[in-house]
Amino acid sequence: MINFRNNFVGISNRIMFSIKIFFILIVLFYLIFHLISGKNGLKSYFVIQKDLATQVALAKKLKDEREILEKNVKLLGNKSLDLDILEERCRKILNYAYPDDLVIREKTLDPP
Repeated sequence: MINFRNNFVGISNRIMFSIKIFFILIVLFYLIFHLISGKNGLKSYFVIQKDLATQVALAKKLKDEREILEKNVKLLGNKSLDLDILEERCRKILNYAYPDDLVIREKTLDPP
């Protein structure tokens, strides 16, 4: 005698198992997708790291420029006035040059 109920239950168990596997795969795909390209995913991580490296390089450049400016300000201070720096600044501001100086003009955007 053939028991149809046992065969039907066996098919039903296989279908339920397949449905469970399907949902597990969908959840895994969802998680992996957001791990890679989500707001806090790997793609965003690498973009942020690149921006961070750029900003660190810019900060180092600005720090170096600031140190140079602070050094020049210190040389023009009341306690330690460096005459060479003072002469250089005066000549630049007043647009003055000695007769034997070599003057190199820079291009400007404004016509002469």
